[in-house]
Amino acid sequence: MQCPICLESFAWREDALYRRVVDDSGARWVKADLSGITNEVKRKDRRARCYVKCPNPGKENHEHYLPVSHRDHGDPIVIGMVGRHASGKTHLLTAMIHEALRGDLRHHGLTFEPADELRHAAFQREIDQLMRGNKLNATKDLREDFATYLLVRTASGSTRPIVFFDVAGEDFVQSGPNSLGGQFVLGATALMFVDHPASAVPQLRGDKDVDRNPAFSGALERMGRRADMKKLPVAVVLSKADELRYEHPVDYWIRQDDLREPLDAQAFREESRDVYAFLDRYEAKHMLDVFERFERSTLHVVSATGSQADENNLFPRGVRPARVLRPLLALLAMSGLVDHPEALEVGT
Repeated sequence: MQCPICLESFAWREDALYRRVVDDSGARWVKADLSGITNEVKRKDRRARCYVKCPNPGKENHEHYLPVSHRDHGDPIVIGMVGRHASGKTHLLTAMIHEALRGDLRHHGLTFEPADELRHAAFQREIDQLMRGNKLNATKDLREDFATYLLVRTASGSTRPIVFFDVAGEDFVQSGPNSLGGQFVLGATALMFVDHPASAVPQLRGDKDVDRNPAFSGALERMGRRADMKKLPVAVVLSKADELRYEHPVDYWIRQDDLREPLDAQAFREESRDVYAFLDRYEAKHMLDVFERFERSTLHVVSATGSQADENNLFPRGVRPARVLRPLLALLAMSGLVDHPEALEVGT
């Protein structure tokens, strides 16, 4: 198996399962002994809550464990969120997972469930905090673990694991021989590049100095070592689009509620066309460069919260996500998970 965290291959050992226990001495990993369980249903239930320890062959990462389901459902789709500090990608990922788990993509034959109860418990706290109207903290630097791990069930009855990485944008520009910043892009199977209006389109506000995007350039530089780089499915996302709700064509697309409509590759093309023209008008070169580097890519406008946080880091009118699932749907269609003939044309 290849570990999505350290990217090393290792022998999967079902005879060495672990579980996480918390007691008066703190939290720790202990070996799980299932040998005495003879009831098959009970054994499956206990096994589903177990983890396998990655031996960390390269010894570069911290100790880490993978849910036992990692082996049960085929190769995982590893989606990486790439964006600079304060680009909105953490809020986007949180709102996206919230809507996916509540079933908002069921009209496309896709349902989701957590596959890693420990990591998802922490991620669920982030979801709850955001849905209560609280601004989330920025992603910590040098995060070597994935944000959450889900299973997606398709209309055909198959299941696939989906791993989401949300890494601080600064990690892509960390230097030094021991830097692991952003290394997940070396094993990602799909990517979401995220930037917000203040940095992506500064000319819209009269700032003639186009801001460079070190997160984008750092990720592209690292991925340049991959022979399959151009074939990766990519969604390029202009986040915090509520700031542009009166700007054409953002005003049109941010109001579209089309998740219940049948998958239509032309709709993705039209949004990509309009967003491309908007970005080109204001010389958003970094986002356009990413879009043009890949064979299959889409452009989107989204708003994870619907408004900006106040001075108390609260969203006083609550959180109202808009179009946060469109980039995910595009990536899943390009990854072959959407059972619809139009899926083959998305991103082309």
